[in-house]
Amino acid sequence: MANVCMLLGKSGTGKSTSIKNLKPEETIIFNTLKKRLPFKGSQTVYNVEKKNLFNVDSHTSLINLLQNVNEKALQCKNVIIDDMIYIMRKEYFQRAKETGYAKYTELAQHFQQIIQTCENMRGDINVFFILHSEDIQSDKITTGYKVSTIGTLIDNQYNPVEVVPMVLYSAIQYDDKGNATYGFYTHRTMLGGVEIPAKSPADMFEEEFIPNDLSIVVQKMNEYYG
Repeated sequence: MANVCMLLGKSGTGKSTSIKNLKPEETIIFNTLKKRLPFKGSQTVYNVEKKNLFNVDSHTSLINLLQNVNEKALQCKNVIIDDMIYIMRKEYFQRAKETGYAKYTELAQHFQQIIQTCENMRGDINVFFILHSEDIQSDKITTGYKVSTIGTLIDNQYNPVEVVPMVLYSAIQYDDKGNATYGFYTHRTMLGGVEIPAKSPADMFEEEFIPNDLSIVVQKMNEYYG
């Protein structure tokens, strides 16, 4: 069983940048938005020719590629899916003329099929889902964050945070001089009345806030899971 982790957070907080220090020869990225990676030299080390970057736009194509990586890409130790929720959104727009509640159930099922496929990959693989967050509000006051999906009809029956064992929440901390530090929260915590939906296995991380560097996360996961 592969080690699965969700990277959740607002746009611009360093989720995709955290890939930078991973070894390209051991990493495969599935890009659902066909966007450039946000760090210098990314196109040189991650591209179609090197077979470590694939553009995907449906849950079936992603599942097929994941199964192929699991069986044939024995050098692969890290899988990145960026941004995973876009696959759900694209299918939703393709089925916009369908009426009824059934399509929302199917969309949630397709999302869960991707997660299950990842979980069933080899035990030497770490899988990272990159997802955007949105505010949870009460009386127009932000009280927490959740996965940004396609609305309440999905949210009411499926919460991706609940089905993965590990969620790192990306954020930016500022010191007294306004200098920014990009990182991940590793545990559920409250900041100014706002709940941060992070979680990780007991004793994997001593720190509540770590650098946004997936090479550090991979090292911790490998040490923890053996």
